Amino acid sequence: MDDLAKKIADLLLAGHKIEAIKLLREATGMGLAEARDAIEAAERGTPLPPNSALARQTAPAPVLPGGLPADVRATAAAGNRIGAIKLLREHTGLGLKEAKDLLDRELPVAGAGKRGCLLPLLFGGLLGIGALAVRGG
Repeated sequence: MDDLAKKIADLLLAGHKIEAIKLLREATGMGLAEARDAIEAAERGTPLPPNSALARQTAPAPVLPGGLPADVRATAAAGNRIGAIKLLREHTGLGLKEAKDLLDRELPVAGAGKRGCLLPLLFGGLLGIGALAVRGG
């Protein structure tokens, strides 16, 4: 994040505000308005609001003493990760992304990262539908 801040500062010093906003959006996933507000705050030298995406990203990841609450663990183990995230937010006051990230870090989803496995199925299904249409079936 320090490297990003330096690059943004260099862009602002060179008068390239739009490029700074673009860089911030690409690096953080911020929306246009929020990135613009963050860059303008940096230009003014005012701190970011604590609930801004950039302020949340630069904050240290939360650590819960004793780990995740039992009801959060049980809900996630039952296959209801959305419910577990909701419970975690109630317990901690975290935002949606932060609660999801914490749950993913503490209780990783089995098979996470294996993206694209549905693509062959979808493609095959489309080929099958196309073959039926060609045959008139």
